[in-house]
Amino acid sequence: MTVRILAGTADADTARALLGLLGQLPGAEPAPALPSSTALLDALARAAESGVEELPEVVVVHDLIGPMPGLDLVRDIALRFPAVGVVLLTADPSPSMLASAMNSGARGVIGLPLAYDELGARVEAAAAWADGVRRHLAPGRTALPAVAGGTLVAVAGAKGGVGTTVTAVQLALAAHASGRSTALVDLDLQGGDVASYLDVQFRRSVADLADIADVSSRVLNDAMYVHESGIALLLAPAEGERGEEVTDRAARLVLTALRQRYEVVVVDCGTQVTSANAVAVETADTAVLVTTPDVVAVRAAKRMVRMWDRLQVRKAQDTTTAVNRYTRGSEIQPSLVGRITGTKVAEAAIPAGFRELQPVIDAGRLHDLDGRSAVRGGIWSLAGELGLVTAVAPTGRSGGKRLRRADRDRGQVTLETLGMTPVILITLILVWQAVLAGYTFTLAGNAADQAARAAAVGSDFHAAAADDLPGAWASGMQGPDVGRADGQVSVSLGLKVPVLFPGAIDFPVTVHGHASTVDETATQGVNP
Repeated sequence: MTVRILAGTADADTARALLGLLGQLPGAEPAPALPSSTALLDALARAAESGVEELPEVVVVHDLIGPMPGLDLVRDIALRFPAVGVVLLTADPSPSMLASAMNSGARGVIGLPLAYDELGARVEAAAAWADGVRRHLAPGRTALPAVAGGTLVAVAGAKGGVGTTVTAVQLALAAHASGRSTALVDLDLQGGDVASYLDVQFRRSVADLADIADVSSRVLNDAMYVHESGIALLLAPAEGERGEEVTDRAARLVLTALRQRYEVVVVDCGTQVTSANAVAVETADTAVLVTTPDVVAVRAAKRMVRMWDRLQVRKAQDTTTAVNRYTRGSEIQPSLVGRITGTKVAEAAIPAGFRELQPVIDAGRLHDLDGRSAVRGGIWSLAGELGLVTAVAPTGRSGGKRLRRADRDRGQVTLETLGMTPVILITLILVWQAVLAGYTFTLAGNAADQAARAAAVGSDFHAAAADDLPGAWASGMQGPDVGRADGQVSVSLGLKVPVLFPGAIDFPVTVHGHASTVDETATQGVNP
């Protein structure tokens, strides 16, 4: 987010120092400083004529500016331009001055001489406030969101080994692939494995933010690691005992700062309930409880949900349960998990896929999991169900590549299916033709037998041969030819094999049937 900053000060040295530091802030776009209150108000009035969007997000006012006193100028700007965050610059940052500035409508006070961290924190807070006001004033908006900032998803495990970290990592990758800025936080403070799954070695962790009262963008930049996949990582401390330094207050400050900066924040809460990850579950827009369809894991999930309820962290009906390693043959189905735990069960179940996961986990390359993987497909479907995946074309480099690769995979499957269709049809035709040929052999033998019996007693052998034949075979019958010798009568006939459907197309194959029996007419001639 670009923050436009307009400063007003009559002191040239202060103006140079202020603009120099503002230019170093990430995302800041400072305008030249104005020397008087009149020039500052005129500049704001001209910008307001084009709409609220043209106003700067932050205005820094020196208390020694003239001709209007600094506090009066702050009050005037706050009344005339309520969508602008005003920060007072003063050499007397005492409690009384702070109270006077707050009463005048300022969003913060910066002391002189200037300090980079303090300036960045005050400007960022004022910009966030101005952004919230402008979203509230936007056309068509009827109410402010319940929580300002991005979407926070807390992922917890019913017990160890159910796939909590794998689920959290893939949810973050899915959100980033859809073009949303994404942060992944490892709040499994004593046994976090996000760094191992993504092959990351980084000395900073969430514990380094525990003692910081004001978590600014610069502080977050120092503590976070941008992974090659594009997601930003805030890792658990390498020394598990340092996890105790992350209190509930520290976790709340860090998560709030992350939500103001990223569109999606995914938190891996592990399987243990601590004060830090309890804050994540409590403040999350969506809490996902990962379990597997076995008795032990489902009991652990029920125990976890009851603990959250006793601690007033989250109610069961506000929790989404994701069933991992699901198979159709599982005795415990997702619907039963929902009845046992009292939670809402996600429709997207994650199938078992040990062979798919083993190579990427051993290599620490979970982000390289094949796009055709059933496990990845299940988790990304869960991300869509949770609202983490948007239909907007991705803007991130790795996300765009991933989605384009997925599109190519889907296109390749379609082309392969189309290419195989003629082969499948020809195979079915040949099989069916073989069935017709076999059936013709049966009919030819039976027709020859019937003709031989009829010829043996002097009856119409031609009618006898055609009597039991279906129409398609009877119309193409050749013969029968009857021969008599040595008191025997023999019959030969031929039947054409139909193509595909009887009577549709002639097939240049004829099946011959032969039969013989005692010539009863000759016997009657000998013994009248």
